[in-house]
Amino acid sequence: GSASSQSMRKFSCVTLSTRQLNIRNLVSYEKQKVPTDAIMFITAGGIRICVSADQRWVQTAMKRIDERRAAKRK
Repeated sequence: GSASSQSMRKFSCVTLSTRQLNIRNLVSYEKQKVPTDAIMFITAGGIRICVSADQRWVQTAMKRIDERRAAKRK
């Protein structure tokens, strides 16, 4: 089971950014529960930024990314 050992080495959110990010620069996100409940946004430049999941702008940004993904599929 190499897949499970690989996921442990994956980037995980330890410190959370309190800054609001520019939604236009965000290309995707991942939800995380461990070690802290967070959303990891990935920017167009490949930078991963972790933020607290309960901020209002974070919910908006996730919705925007979902809408963009849905639009690309068509």
